[in-house]
Amino acid sequence: MERMLTYLEIAAFIASLLALKTIWRTPALRIFPLLLGLVAIVETYEEFFANNTSPVNVNVYNIQVPLQHLLYLVIIYFSLGNKRYRKYILFFIITFIVAAIALTLFASVNNRFNAKVYCVGAIYIVCSIVLKFYDMLQNPADFNFLRNPFFYMLFAYLLFLVGTLPYFTMSNWLYFVKGYKTTVQMLVYVSTVLNIILYSTYTIAFLWMTRKKDFYLSVQP
Repeated sequence: MERMLTYLEIAAFIASLLALKTIWRTPALRIFPLLLGLVAIVETYEEFFANNTSPVNVNVYNIQVPLQHLLYLVIIYFSLGNKRYRKYILFFIITFIVAAIALTLFASVNNRFNAKVYCVGAIYIVCSIVLKFYDMLQNPADFNFLRNPFFYMLFAYLLFLVGTLPYFTMSNWLYFVKGYKTTVQMLVYVSTVLNIILYSTYTIAFLWMTRKKDFYLSVQP
């Protein structure tokens, strides 16, 4: 299942490149190839080349995940039309950078996933997506589901974050303190399934954009 996920992450990246000519007109969507390229490179390395018993793997994710969260916040920032809402996201971006640096330097454990940084980023993104949905409600055209692939992309990521946040919050405690390895493995499967849904949605959305030129982006040009 994990190898299937890696293939889907690569597929989503390739689909974003195929749609690049179409999405380049909007600053928010043009960031996606960079975001998905980062994910595809790291996951390809982890799946096919890395020694899965090495703690270096965790350190790679401790760099990738904050960058990934930062890019998502930037995407939502550029997608918002309301200047007041943009200020909220800018506040999230600045405080997340500060928090990520501080938590990495002073509140991390060597060779363990930095759950604190993940939680801060995930909570900020959940709030940002909810704010984006509220912003979309101000324009009824944004909820024309047949012409709005960006809505599905945001909703899929919101589903992933809400579904996996409890796992990432408790992962180190469950595994290293309580020793509930079976529980952790079950939660990993849930996370993988939600990841598959997420990157399948991204792939379909970008292919949709390449086929239908009249779709509504619901992002600021």
